[in-house]
Amino acid sequence: MVPLDEPEFDRWRAAAERAAGAAAQGAAGFFEWACFLHEQSAQLAVKAILHGVGAGAWGHDLAPLEAAAGDAIGPAWPADLGPPAERLARFYLPTRYPDAVPGGVPGDRFTAEDEQSAARDRHTIVAAVDRAWSALVAEATGGSPL
Repeated sequence: MVPLDEPEFDRWRAAAERAAGAAAQGAAGFFEWACFLHEQSAQLAVKAILHGVGAGAWGHDLAPLEAAAGDAIGPAWPADLGPPAERLARFYLPTRYPDAVPGGVPGDRFTAEDEQSAARDRHTIVAAVDRAWSALVAEATGGSPL
């Protein structure tokens, strides 16, 4: 087993938490940005665990990053995170760029329901990251998961 890099995990995980906090602040009508920030929070959390185990965490598409986490972590990684990762990945580009939205701007296309769905998916992924990290730390230290 590769030694865990807790400082690197903590650094990326803190960035994920800040993105989640910004999403909560921006949800008041700026649904496109809140959706993007929920995606960013999940992406940063997945990258946290990938960096924490010494695996590559390159790119910005959450779906392949989530799959890479499953490959790198093994049984501690839940098998059912593909759908929420794929749903969140849809918010990476069209939430930010007017040319990604034909005939309008992103703010015209994203709703409170989109933001709520993104928040649920972000929570699912971030909670899974935290559980998997706790299990890996417990395994590495001979203790039990937190």
